[in-house]
Amino acid sequence: MTDEMHNLNTDFKELFSENRLDELTELLDTTSPDVVHTITSFNFDIIKGYLDSEEFHLLKQYIRFVAFTSFLCEYAGRRQILSESAFQSMSHSFNTILEYIQQNK
Repeated sequence: MTDEMHNLNTDFKELFSENRLDELTELLDTTSPDVVHTITSFNFDIIKGYLDSEEFHLLKQYIRFVAFTSFLCEYAGRRQILSESAFQSMSHSFNTILEYIQQNK
């Protein structure tokens, strides 16, 4: 990812954490699909790394980041920026995380 994409990713995270979802969606709408795909994949790869190594406690600890990344994946899926198979794989991963958190409150 370029520095510009990292900065945009930070902007996305700030809007999400401030619950300014309408503004986040508007910003995503004006961002090129390639950039949205790159940022979404970058964030998801972090989540996937922890999931693959079964670091569920870290995923639970950083649940806001997990929720933010899930939001990006849902958005990219709706806009068909992600392939259907990639979107399904990501959704399955988030469901696995959710099940873990619900079982380990």
